[in-house]
Amino acid sequence: MDSQVLTAQPEAPLEAAHGAEAAHLPGPSFWPILLASGFGLLTTGFFFWATGASAGLWLALGAVLTLIPAMGWATTIAAERRQMDPAQTERDLHRGFLLFLVSEGCIFGAFFAHNYYLRLAAPAWPPPGAPVLATTLPAIGTLVLVLSSFTVNLSHHALKHRRVAVAKNWLLLTIAMGIGFLGIQAYDWGFLLQFDKFTMDRGVFGAGYYIMTGFHGMHVVVGLLMLSLVYWRMERGDYNDPTYSFSTDAATWYWHFVDIVWIFLFFTIYLLG
Repeated sequence: MDSQVLTAQPEAPLEAAHGAEAAHLPGPSFWPILLASGFGLLTTGFFFWATGASAGLWLALGAVLTLIPAMGWATTIAAERRQMDPAQTERDLHRGFLLFLVSEGCIFGAFFAHNYYLRLAAPAWPPPGAPVLATTLPAIGTLVLVLSSFTVNLSHHALKHRRVAVAKNWLLLTIAMGIGFLGIQAYDWGFLLQFDKFTMDRGVFGAGYYIMTGFHGMHVVVGLLMLSLVYWRMERGDYNDPTYSFSTDAATWYWHFVDIVWIFLFFTIYLLG
């Protein structure tokens, strides 16, 4: 048998080897690291504040290291997307964000499972000595948050139909309602801490109450940051092309998620006691 001479072929570039998929790979970025650091500082400051320690510096640094990287990352993603296939990138981003919401739902699900397990195992719930949680003010906060889901949906719908001025007005109202909800929660916390001396060290009931409502409050803050970024991009005119509107979808979905979680929290903590 005659030997065959095999001619070595040059390796195909990565783009050719993987086809169009390589076009969807984002470049390296330092924004996620800074944003994660900001979240970490906010979380640390929150727990310091909840335990009565000095937390102002931690919260301030956390806010700065959350807001600026979030804006920078959003701008970078918006610029990168215009160099990629719009349809495929849109599908990838939506799929990834839905998985992110599922992971967040799992965290809250663990809190709920722990709470209901304690209820079933305890001889009495709430435990003796726990304050009776008033429902009037939290109910008002619940109504405000539920209504804000409608206003953010109106904003999202208006933007889809290129009515940017209307979208901005509804979005500003949503942001104001979210801030109002946080104000109601802060007042409720302050009342319990000041007059009922109800703190996190008051057993599993106190720890569970502050961790679950506080963790949700942190998500409301993140949601407000996302809505603020959308408003900022509206002002920049970034949504003149309806093809690139994932950030509005993500912010709207996230806000609905925050709303749904709070409804379950309100029922579990305030109505069931």
